[in-house]
Amino acid sequence: MRMMGKMKAIMTLSCAGLAALLAEGCASGVTSIEAGLPDLSAHQWRHRVLVIDTPSRESAEYLRQSDALAAASAGLQERHVQVVTQTAKVFRVRLVGKDGGVKLDRGAPVDVPTLFALIDAMPMRRSEMSGR
Repeated sequence: MRMMGKMKAIMTLSCAGLAALLAEGCASGVTSIEAGLPDLSAHQWRHRVLVIDTPSRESAEYLRQSDALAAASAGLQERHVQVVTQTAKVFRVRLVGKDGGVKLDRGAPVDVPTLFALIDAMPMRRSEMSGR
């Protein structure tokens, strides 16, 4: 129920308010090395990277996240998001911005509207959208 209230709030918040709301559960000041991320240097300043850690590609959490992302492939492409999957002991989803900073760190699948709202609230993304 708590998430439903947050989703309603997301629809009415400004970009700054949205970023503050979504910061809950996000990592702050964590570098990619500290977070146990793969080498993402080839993506820096070119792509946002969604790193999915999963014990297995058959886990329910991974399948749920994978299906949601597959259904939103056009939106991911528009936002320059690359998905990287790696094997780990527990399920985890992290969004790494174009600057290399961890913007989101969750231990559960992330729904696509929340992911897109977070990305769209980022200053670099807002600049990309206004430059069309």
